[in-house]
Amino acid sequence: MKTTVEITLKSLSLTSIPEKALLISRNLLTVEMIWPKVGTPRKSATRQITMKKGKCDFTAEPWAKRVLFREEIDGHTAFTVSIAEPVTMQKLHRLLQLTAKAALKEGADMIDAALVSYGDIAAAPVDALATMVAEKDAPRIIVQGILDYDDLPAAGEEKEVVIPLTRPKLGKSVGSLTLVVKG
Repeated sequence: MKTTVEITLKSLSLTSIPEKALLISRNLLTVEMIWPKVGTPRKSATRQITMKKGKCDFTAEPWAKRVLFREEIDGHTAFTVSIAEPVTMQKLHRLLQLTAKAALKEGADMIDAALVSYGDIAAAPVDALATMVAEKDAPRIIVQGILDYDDLPAAGEEKEVVIPLTRPKLGKSVGSLTLVVKG
């Protein structure tokens, strides 16, 4: 059964982070939906967040900043969450460079596929531009989470979804991200 939902941020709480600098910092938050419907393997939303004492309350923010997705879900989905290390302007610039490179590469691949016999020639300028974009290390993921979700709300109904967060490789619970799913 297909259900149209709106997914917004409610709150974030990190309680067991040893690095004190992470508790008052600007970080990148990425939330992804996995296979919300046939033909859509992923939907992703990334935004900068500012933590204070390891917490964020998104409820006072305008809807435009809280909303992550407005999507039709076919039966069930899963949410993945990642929070990257504190972001300096230099790291944010590098991340944008990586994003630009990936977009350019994708464009070159599409040109190559569309123009079967002339694809290499047509894609060459885009490939060259993608190569020229500086490649640097992306910000390190400091917290992550995953949650299978099939308890979709009915039309007009609202449900809170709490996604447990852990440290990569350690599996140690460090907090949670709360989303609101509205049918």
